[in-house]
Amino acid sequence: MFQWKNSFLAHERLAIIDPASGDQPLFNEDKTVSVCVNGEIYNYKELREQILAKHPNKKFATDSDCEVISHLWEDHGEKVAGMLDGMFSFVILDTRDGTFYAARDPIGITSLYIGWGKDGSVWVASEMKCLKDECLKFQQFPPGHYYSSKTMSFTRYYNPQFYLEFEASPPQCPSTP
Repeated sequence: MFQWKNSFLAHERLAIIDPASGDQPLFNEDKTVSVCVNGEIYNYKELREQILAKHPNKKFATDSDCEVISHLWEDHGEKVAGMLDGMFSFVILDTRDGTFYAARDPIGITSLYIGWGKDGSVWVASEMKCLKDECLKFQQFPPGHYYSSKTMSFTRYYNPQFYLEFEASPPQCPSTP
């Protein structure tokens, strides 16, 4: 568990890539950015190489596939989800400006829910049962989207060309077979 002011990150998971040091939350170097992740980042090796090419003195604390997320956040901010190839849902807490960011993989392989608390707080969890007693409203987190506390709204980050060009045919369903 990690607490910063009125924000809490709690996580239990099976660490597969780095079981010895993959405990969460994961942090950036100065521990101002924390992330809790459920899933697997397939392109983490390439992303780690890109980060180290840009910041040769950057130190990674673990060999976890998910640690790249906190370091990508430092350079790319809200573009981070679109850079990942994998199955994932995660929450980032940035203590430098007190914001949070949550994202879910493009097709929703990992579960994620969001709720709005009785006191106006925002809750994010991988299981709905964590939200039902504390939130006035909760819903499934939409796949291929992120939620930013800066805008308090969802943004679709997954916009493949085939999706944008798709047009249903026929435009209306026939009334008879």
